[in-house]
Amino acid sequence: MIMNRLSLALAALLASSGYAHAQVFTNYVALGDSLTAGFTSGSLVQTHQLNSYPALIARQARVTDFQQPLVSEPGIPTELALLTLSPSPVIAPKFTAQGVPVNAGLARSYNNLGVPGASSVDCLTTTSGGFHDLVLRGLGTAVQQALASHPTFVTLWIGNNDVLGAAVNGRAIDGVTLVPAATFRQVYTQIVAALKGTGVPIVAANLPDVTSIPFVTTIPRVVVNPTTRQPVLVNGQPVPLIGPNGPLPSGSFVTLAASTYLAQGVGIPAGLGGQGSALPDEVVLDTAEVAAIRDRVETNNRAIAEICSAAGIPVLDVNALLKEFTVSGRDLGGVALTSAFLTGGIFSYDGMHLTDLGYAILANEWIALINQRGGSLPPVNLGPYFGLAAASTGAGRVAAASGSRVPAVLPAFEFSQEAVDTLRALFPLLDRR
Repeated sequence: MIMNRLSLALAALLASSGYAHAQVFTNYVALGDSLTAGFTSGSLVQTHQLNSYPALIARQARVTDFQQPLVSEPGIPTELALLTLSPSPVIAPKFTAQGVPVNAGLARSYNNLGVPGASSVDCLTTTSGGFHDLVLRGLGTAVQQALASHPTFVTLWIGNNDVLGAAVNGRAIDGVTLVPAATFRQVYTQIVAALKGTGVPIVAANLPDVTSIPFVTTIPRVVVNPTTRQPVLVNGQPVPLIGPNGPLPSGSFVTLAASTYLAQGVGIPAGLGGQGSALPDEVVLDTAEVAAIRDRVETNNRAIAEICSAAGIPVLDVNALLKEFTVSGRDLGGVALTSAFLTGGIFSYDGMHLTDLGYAILANEWIALINQRGGSLPPVNLGPYFGLAAASTGAGRVAAASGSRVPAVLPAFEFSQEAVDTLRALFPLLDRR
């Protein structure tokens, strides 16, 4: 009943005149983390911020003054890029210098309050530290600023970093790399209650399975021939890499952070030319850690569904969206897009944030849900973004979907330690913040 009233109210607002949708979105505020901020290839930079999903939603709604905390090239931190192409690509920061804020003097809060690295707790309570200084500028928490802005429409996508830190740091520990589930439910309830008090339309999104992102899935748990990029077979069987507890079993993952170790022969048996030493724990997710992360995502998504249902807030199923791109891909205009690293077109050089094309597709998912609830926003034209996807992932073309998390032939690359350090800086251990 509450959901129906919200839908009818939004439909009435949008249908009252040909330009009524512009009135609804006039002061659109987006709450979230780096995925809301438009973070791409390990960086917050104006080139990609202009294609964040909130910016694209605002553009389709003809909003004329949608403000974001823009950063000049080469971004903060410096954007990751393919720096060398022979003998294999190295993914590392473009430059040693960083960009600078472009519009830090804005005399009001930004419309896009997505803070890279922010957890649900941060969204409600944090005012400074890390990217909070850039985005919030001492004007209050993200939720406080959203309320003080007197928004006319709100999107809420928070909680990714409540679980993502476990994947990035290779450890799933409550209160250290995972925000406790009870804490998430309590905080999310408070955020929703505060936003509902504004009386304006709100749309939320749930959380993807972070064990399905390229940062986690790209490097196989078995030894790969560096020339053919195919698994090495001994007696017809692939040879597992060496993890902290011995050969890595099925169901475990090796993250992109292992790239530099593998290049030195770490994790590769001596009989196959490696050092015979184990990969460090922080670059491996064992089966128990994978299960803990997935369970936490499911638990938090149930909380989001229950809290938003009670509040009459529709929820975008981002979890299902990532699963689609991971399992089968999506054909767009004859081009198959997948979650594959470097070749799939959706994920950027950091393996966890989207390309401009990925954000444009995500914006259209938000728009479709808004329109299901009575909106009339036109979808983003994806055509111009296909070239940008190739440029921002190093793919000469977007590869066809293979129905597998690992491409038939793995791209040869090295994910530098500088790139790893850039990402881990976003996710300091919760007990050390």
